[in-house]
Amino acid sequence: MTLLPAARRPRTAALAFLLLAPPLYGLLGLALGMDANWDLRNYHWYNAYALLTGRLGMDMLAAQMPSFYNPLLDVPFYLLASHLPARAAGFVWGTLHGLNLALAFLLAHATLRVGGAGPRVVLAALLAVMAGFGGGTLGLLGTTFHDNMVSLGVLGALVVVAGSLPRLIDGPAPGAFARAAAAGLLAGAAMGMKNPTVIYAVGLCLAFLALPARPWRRLWLAFFFGVGVLGGLALCGGFWMAHLWVEYGNPVFPHMNQIFKSPFAALSGYVNVGFFPDSRLERLFFPLVFPFAPLKVGEVPFFDLRVLVLFLLVPVAAALALLGRLFRRPSAGLTETAATRYLLTALAVTYALWVGMFCIYRYLVPLEMLAPLAIVMAAGLLPVPRRGALALAAALLLLVQATARPADWGRLPWSERWVEAAVPPIEDPDDTMVLMAGYWAISHVIPAFPPRIPFVRIQSNFLQPDSVGNGYLALMQDKVGAHRGRFLTLSTIPDTPGAAKAAALLGLRVAQDNCRVIPNNLGEPLNLCAVQRMADLERSVD
Repeated sequence: MTLLPAARRPRTAALAFLLLAPPLYGLLGLALGMDANWDLRNYHWYNAYALLTGRLGMDMLAAQMPSFYNPLLDVPFYLLASHLPARAAGFVWGTLHGLNLALAFLLAHATLRVGGAGPRVVLAALLAVMAGFGGGTLGLLGTTFHDNMVSLGVLGALVVVAGSLPRLIDGPAPGAFARAAAAGLLAGAAMGMKNPTVIYAVGLCLAFLALPARPWRRLWLAFFFGVGVLGGLALCGGFWMAHLWVEYGNPVFPHMNQIFKSPFAALSGYVNVGFFPDSRLERLFFPLVFPFAPLKVGEVPFFDLRVLVLFLLVPVAAALALLGRLFRRPSAGLTETAATRYLLTALAVTYALWVGMFCIYRYLVPLEMLAPLAIVMAAGLLPVPRRGALALAAALLLLVQATARPADWGRLPWSERWVEAAVPPIEDPDDTMVLMAGYWAISHVIPAFPPRIPFVRIQSNFLQPDSVGNGYLALMQDKVGAHRGRFLTLSTIPDTPGAAKAAALLGLRVAQDNCRVIPNNLGEPLNLCAVQRMADLERSVD
């Protein structure tokens, strides 16, 4: 299997696609508009700022529960968007997302077995373009959710495996195991940067057991892939896991705290069950449900049939392929046999883990990218003439692409800078603490404040002032109680009364008639309000 054609003209066409597809995809991202999603305003902007400026021990819960998420992937976006005009940063960011198309092309070209060199390049290019135009994938273009960034590690691992399959199966053991470990390193790096990517690391690892190789070779390949995954996890997530372990006694804090039992969180797994199916039957047949009810798996509407098509086609094609063997009717064989077995097994395991653990569609976006190639692979399993299999694959691909409707998590017309906020002058910033309240995404304005001001969130999706069983509350109370200077509160305008109630539980009174507005370009205006200590008020009355 070759990643690029040997003939000159097809090779030139392939290289042209690899070079042009990412920046063209970046230009498409500019046309879609500037990302202003809730998570960007809640933590993707702030977390990078906090890491780069040493605020990890200075602020508390500024980004709510995601304050504890690995900020590594947020750093490149923050550096781009804080140093470049928004459009320039958006083009570069979208171009990085476009690298998925290049990897999808290499993977498709390495596995296809149809036509000559030229037609194979064209078909691989079409499949790669489709990889970037799914309902979830296109919606994520130019955004900061990072599901289409960690996908680079997943697709990269698959390219390494697909380009090495003959050596992995029959080649010398040291080289084969080194390549498996290299693929695992990429998948592990993706997992280290965003933990839900674990479903792909496990899927790709177990898929080695489906290769047409000797049993011990399969096990050793899976083992060394797993070693690579651990290396990638340590490389990109180890520093953050160590930080969480030292600070809170849980390397994935606050998740899985029923196991690690950190005193600074409730004894809970902190799993988002809001997207789980309503019943076991619905979970079993979930792809028949969520394409037509997208809010079951996401925050915004979208439409895409890729997962549904694979859910129906793969088991049927696999069963018919087995029957075809019994009756000596060969499969159409549109793709390499070993690659087909590996990828379809990996995607099946990945989907099973996803529907059992998350059911959040964004986490399935790398699978959505791989679905066009997987559809061709599944069609190729059918014991029918190649033209029939190609016609079926083409019809299904046309159906899923023609009906796809991208998600939109919130976009705005382009500003000069990606994040803009007009913070009013603050008296004595060295002696001021800002208390954040409400449940809305507001931490993106923090970099616009004087850098010496600490921010403490007293009300969030992780902690409230009257929380029971969450030991982090004592840390927050101690930090607020130890501050001897002035306080201000920061919240949205509608959240200001709730902020006042939360502050009252800490012995503070929010002067709701003494607030200043902070306009910003990504969301509604915020309220910056004066705060008084109730004890001081009582003494003044006495």
